[in-house]
Amino acid sequence: MSKAIRAKAKELLGFGMSKQAVFETLVMEHPEARPKRIAELLRYRPSQQARERYRTVHMALMAAIAASAAVRVLRPVLQDAIRMDQATAYLSLVPIASLLVGWSIYRWQGQVIEWVGWGNLLGASGLLGALKAVAKGQGDPWLIAGSALTALIGVLALVLSQRVFAKPKEEKDPLGGPSRFVFPDEGMR
Repeated sequence: MSKAIRAKAKELLGFGMSKQAVFETLVMEHPEARPKRIAELLRYRPSQQARERYRTVHMALMAAIAASAAVRVLRPVLQDAIRMDQATAYLSLVPIASLLVGWSIYRWQGQVIEWVGWGNLLGASGLLGALKAVAKGQGDPWLIAGSALTALIGVLALVLSQRVFAKPKEEKDPLGGPSRFVFPDEGMR
């Protein structure tokens, strides 16, 4: 049943319907499913309108992730920290986690985008220390670049998370009926 709801949601969102319209349609077509579950499923899927409106932010996030991965690879290569004659040298340079996360973000997976945002903002705390070291004349440009990219990734991911994958508002029925879930207008916030 959940697979059928996911497939139908993807199809309807692909036709350009808003999340609210898709939600109402799915609730009607699948009365056995809990509305809260359908709302959560839809929350982490982008509408066509949101994809179009936030395409630039999405591409900037992808570019920041690629730049961050490049900084991680270039530093050891340019500073000769890794000898390229070692068999495992190439594997140790590939930022596997960055590539996997980048692929998930490329596919607009809302849950991944949200935790990437918070994780990178927490990880960007090193930027303050790096900037303090620069003020003392001891700054490491690689550390500053990496920390700045981490902060940028966090901010961009959270913008997408809050604008494209915002949590629907639950409106309780004052007469005790079922709750209604209301999605924010996509792209209008």
